[in-house]
Amino acid sequence: MKRIYKINITFILLMTISTLFVSCEYGDTNNDITRPDESVVPINAIMPIMQTQSHRNITAGLARLAGIVTQQWIGADAQQVGYTSYVINETDSDNFWDTGLYVGALRDCVQIINKIEGSNGINTRGIAKIYLAANLGLATNVWGDIPFSEAFQGEDNLFPVYDTQESIYETIFRVLDEAIADLNAEDTGGGIQGSLVSLSNDQWVKVANALKARYYLQLTKVDPQAASNALSVLPNAMDSNSDQAVFGWEENQNAGNPLALFGLGRPETMIVDPRFETIMDGDPRKSKYMILVEGSNLFYQEGNDDLFWGRLGSPGLLMSYWEQKFIEAEALERTAQDGTTALAEAVTANMEYLGIPAPQIALYVSELELGGSLEGDLQTIINEKYKALYGVAPVEVWNDFKRTDYPNLVPASDGVNGFNPSGIVPRRLLYPISERISNANSYAEAIARQGGHLLDNGTWAFE
Repeated sequence: MKRIYKINITFILLMTISTLFVSCEYGDTNNDITRPDESVVPINAIMPIMQTQSHRNITAGLARLAGIVTQQWIGADAQQVGYTSYVINETDSDNFWDTGLYVGALRDCVQIINKIEGSNGINTRGIAKIYLAANLGLATNVWGDIPFSEAFQGEDNLFPVYDTQESIYETIFRVLDEAIADLNAEDTGGGIQGSLVSLSNDQWVKVANALKARYYLQLTKVDPQAASNALSVLPNAMDSNSDQAVFGWEENQNAGNPLALFGLGRPETMIVDPRFETIMDGDPRKSKYMILVEGSNLFYQEGNDDLFWGRLGSPGLLMSYWEQKFIEAEALERTAQDGTTALAEAVTANMEYLGIPAPQIALYVSELELGGSLEGDLQTIINEKYKALYGVAPVEVWNDFKRTDYPNLVPASDGVNGFNPSGIVPRRLLYPISERISNANSYAEAIARQGGHLLDNGTWAFE
């Protein structure tokens, strides 16, 4: 049975700082005294911080916004009410861009990769490249063009250009190929260092191929070979739920699952959308997703273990096996093959992970049907995927909607505003205000190249 290492990341960070802290004189301008000198921080100290922030990115702020615009959650108070009406401005994404990615997980990935030369630590570098690809995917899914090729150069380049979304996808595939090569290589340093996710090298390779399939399929609107490309890597991807890269959040408010922490820290500001409740009627997973409190609101987090994705200790998945099987089902249908078995396996894997009893799984799966028109089958697959990715990958739900128009979401009745003048379900987020102020020329070039800077502007892959 695979072990999931749980660790208090706050403790790691404090210990790292206390042991590696480099003093800063008053004359040291723009030095962050809360961070140790990066040149002396060992890889096994960076890796857990990078992984923690990466898994936080998947289910924290960006995920909440994606879950609201795709109508799995709805705002009941505070900022979340505005988000439900698509009032999402350039300050709302600032923290996700800075702390989550460019001063967080992306930078840490690049730092690990740059520290490793030769074969000493090469397997660890492979894992960092997997997480780099996943974080790049998240960023370009949300914003389109993003800085990367000129980013992370410090004072050597304070104004990095934005790479096109098309080139970012090319980078993702290249980095994942490099990750696979690194993980298949002999590591003279003794193997993987500092990882909080316990997988073998072979399992990490499977995860890398699963991610390749995800990003290939995301290109269905711009690449006629997208489905075939996804199918080509799936034989080397995950074989079951046991191959998933699972991050163990702690059962406390210092290092708990971000979705649960938000429910505890901002109670009753974001609840389950009644439209999603209706979709889940008759589904055995409904009681795992939501609970009715005081005859009014449907909560996704209520301080108990009944709600699978609302617990402090709810696992974080880099990518689920059931998402991979949904990808397979869709790719088969798009290449004039039968995706019925893959669809059944996707739903089964999800329900088994949630702890749904086998007889209920069998009954539900027996009623799934494909074999009609391509469009009808795609709708069935994406609708089932919409339910199965709840709580674990909300941004992927948003990506599916942007490229397939499924599930059928009715835009918010009050969703017309200056950020979203057409009133449609948003297609992207605005770049953060920090970029407009500190990287103005590159920011302006990216906006001009993409044809605008509003929530209803599409991006290259999701036009």
